Amino acid sequence: MLSARQVRRRFGISRAGILSFENLTADPRRLAAGFLRAALARGAHVFAPVEILAVEPSGASVHAHSDRGSIVAKHVVFATGYETIKGFSLKGASISSTWAIATKAQRGKLWPEQCLIWEASEPYLYMRTTPDGRVICGGEDEEFENEAHRDELLIGKTRKLEKMLGQMFPALDSRAEFAWCGSFGASETGMPMIGSVPRLRNCYAAMGFGGNGITFSMMAAQVIRGLIAGDGDRDADLVALS
Repeated sequence: MLSARQVRRRFGISRAGILSFENLTADPRRLAAGFLRAALARGAHVFAPVEILAVEPSGASVHAHSDRGSIVAKHVVFATGYETIKGFSLKGASISSTWAIATKAQRGKLWPEQCLIWEASEPYLYMRTTPDGRVICGGEDEEFENEAHRDELLIGKTRKLEKMLGQMFPALDSRAEFAWCGSFGASETGMPMIGSVPRLRNCYAAMGFGGNGITFSMMAAQVIRGLIAGDGDRDADLVALS
């Protein structure tokens, strides 16, 4: 725990706070590409780009029908982000919209130690730096999933994020060089939804509702491996789709 005086002296921010250690950052696109390369090296096959139009369990197999033919597998795992499976309704799940900006590179104006910053406000605000010296700032979430409306708000949300970033770090050039928006899922409990898909034999889903994607991805890998292998997982009931 750091007092407001300690935070101001160390980081130049007028807030009290909690400082934690041993956290990591990752480039999600490079990380995902690395996992795919590792899977290929171990004998996996990648079919892309294809769109799966229907999934049909049949005996001990599952047929995934795409726009370019069918893929037959022993098991199917839906890892579709927050897009729900056709014909299956998720209870207690909701979709929200979020916005973010990236400033120009300005290494000499970044805060000391360049730790990730998360302000516990409502809506929340977060800031982090990039290897080339930019600041990424985001938040301003709203609970709706209409993509057109979300995109219409981008200019106004960008201006608001620029203002809040500038107020926290007056020495920074808080103007956005890039701005974007997206959607993410949440659940009433803050937990993900992982496990067997009801009424679809040998089908499983890994849906990271709750916003802690890297942690929940590891949980999903362990839970679904246990379900497929038949030795189960002691945490499976906590995150079951049912």
